[in-house]
Amino acid sequence: MKPLLIPYPKQIGFSAGAPLLPADAPVTFTYAPGLGEEAYVLKTANGAVNVTASAGAGRFYAEQTLMQLSAAGGLREGLDIHDAPAFSYRGFMIDCCRHFYGVPELKRLIDAAARFKLNRFHWHLTDDQGWRIEIKKYPLLTEVGSKRSGSRFGGVNEGKPHGGFFTQTEIREVADYCAARHIEVIPEIEMPGHFTAAISAYPFLGCTGEPMEPVQKEGIYPNVLCVGSDEAVSFMKDVLGEVCALFPGRYVHIGGDEAPRKRWQACEKCAARMKRLGLADYDALQGSFIEEIAAFLREKGKTAITWNESLRGGCLSPENVIVQRWMDRDNLCADFTKRGGSVIESDFYHYYFDYPYGMTPLRKAFTYDPAEKTGAQGILGVEGALWTEYVRSFHDLCQKLFPRLLAVAERGWSGAPGRSYADFTAAVQALLPLLGEGVAPMLPPDRWDPGMRRRLKEVASFFKGPLSADTLRQLLENRE
Repeated sequence: MKPLLIPYPKQIGFSAGAPLLPADAPVTFTYAPGLGEEAYVLKTANGAVNVTASAGAGRFYAEQTLMQLSAAGGLREGLDIHDAPAFSYRGFMIDCCRHFYGVPELKRLIDAAARFKLNRFHWHLTDDQGWRIEIKKYPLLTEVGSKRSGSRFGGVNEGKPHGGFFTQTEIREVADYCAARHIEVIPEIEMPGHFTAAISAYPFLGCTGEPMEPVQKEGIYPNVLCVGSDEAVSFMKDVLGEVCALFPGRYVHIGGDEAPRKRWQACEKCAARMKRLGLADYDALQGSFIEEIAAFLREKGKTAITWNESLRGGCLSPENVIVQRWMDRDNLCADFTKRGGSVIESDFYHYYFDYPYGMTPLRKAFTYDPAEKTGAQGILGVEGALWTEYVRSFHDLCQKLFPRLLAVAERGWSGAPGRSYADFTAAVQALLPLLGEGVAPMLPPDRWDPGMRRRLKEVASFFKGPLSADTLRQLLENRE
């Protein structure tokens, strides 16, 4: 059997019958500037381990490999690993807006992700249902926008208020915690859609100026940022200025998905902006706004990331914006990469982990090829996403995330599976202890890949009614 590692190394030589090294075998680290930033070489010989790496990240990943080998049977003589990732971006996204999860829970997830060589934490911090990041200049964003009077996701009345936010001290604490594990934090500040919580705090940010409250349910709401208001746009630049100062990383995610046009269509300020800029339609209105925000972030030394809907306006420059693909029926992401753009792959049907295993089995996530929808050119990396409308406890969050996130870690590092699915699942079971204390036990293996009858039952139960034609088609097309 191949060594039980996740992700599997780029190149590995071993002898299954070689003797084990003692548990206290000496480990020597050698600095080699010629290797890539995240690359390492690991060899065992004569009862010792020798690691060569060019930077802190490479050494860190070699240490994770050693930890995994020790946890799954021990190190053996004659091991020869030459390893480097296929993608520079290997991420996971946690939504803290719909249901709030605090610093202790996030640290447990970060520890688990780092042990499997994931290196980007996409932190969803604002949405219709809650604003979760302290902004000093605008305190009402958290005083008002972080609290809702109830939660009724999926028709379930939780029967109590819900709230919470991260202070700037806590934000820095999480960013530092990630940096020590070679994970870059990418904050997401949603705009122009998913904006109800912000408008509830400062009504002038919306097109109507009407007061409202953070939303209690799932869905897409018409309460968008008034992109025709200079005051509202300046407000968001102030917010992003504080965000940029808090996060040392290269990227800021600015949302850009699911922004209804209804309010803009009735707004004189938005009409005036369209006329002034000569914009043909409301897709172009959103695109021009995203470009303006991206230019502002570039002045701050950051690169904007946006969901693929922002491509509809035809305004986005490949030099200024990275696009994250989740559901792109018009193949705009493929066109974007042909123009030199970079895309992060988070395919809804394979890498969205808030849905039951009946909809997204582990095998389905493991076998997904990021080039399938976008093409091989221009893929920056992969990301597993977990939204929390229907995830009401940390226990449930963990069971939905693991082991499916490990399939993302495998693909992100290896590029293509370097072994069979059976070998991968054997490694998953062997490496369970490395998820760490405080992370809920994974579902048993017989729940990871349910048969078609069980899949239909799980998905119908989740959606509480007949399956849509699109969902049924996806289930039948992915019978793994």
